[in-house]
Order: sequence, then structure tokens, then C-alpha cells
Amino acid sequence: MADLNTIFGSELKVGLQPRNADRQYVGFPGAHGVTSMHLGTRGRQLVITGTIRTATRALCQAAVNAIELYTWADAADYTYKGEIYSNIVFGPFRLIPDRGKFFHFTAGSVFCQFVMYGRSQV
Repeated sequence: MADLNTIFGSELKVGLQPRNADRQYVGFPGAHGVTSMHLGTRGRQLVITGTIRTATRALCQAAVNAIELYTWADAADYTYKGEIYSNIVFGPFRLIPDRGKFFHFTAGSVFCQFVMYGRSQV
């Protein structure tokens, strides 16, 4: 079980979205109305937002590349501040632009902001 801080760094916000019901709607010619079939839920969405902060742009890009690999990983359990998130698959992973730039330079560091979406399969 991996800790989300180990993967994404220490500047995180993590939260689960409520489940949405998935339905299929069907109409019939000559009938006024529609029928629906309830297909259950498709898991909860785990939203992780944060900041990657490193000493150089190359290290920041390397951190982005390492996080990106999780979008191809199998379902696994993750922890964050004592919470356990079970059977999570990740994707998509997005960098958040600010004034048209993804990487920002400050005195002594480079940072970028991101959002990663996961989906529980339970």
C-alpha cells in the first residue's frame, strides 16, 4: 500500500467525489416517454490536486514523468493521512497552466501544479 505523499509530494489536497448513478435511456417510436435501465455506479472519483516543487526544471519534469507512469498501473490501495483508498486506478493526469505556462521559476525552485484523477473500482 503506497502513500500518496510518496508519489505526489507533500503539497496535496485529496478528496472523493460522491458516486453517480449510471443509467441507459431508451425511447420507443410511437410511445410518449422513455424507459431507463439502472446500471449501478462506476466507483467514486478520487481527485488529487497539488504542487510539484523541485530545485531545477529537469527534476520537475522527472517528477512529472514518474507520476505519469501511475496512469498505466493496475488497481492498488493507497493511503493519505490515515485514510485508505481501495482499488484505485489513475488517469488522467494534467498539469494546470497559469498565464500560459506550466513550469514556474522562483528564487531557488521550480514548481508546477497538477490534478490527477483516480477511480475506485469498488
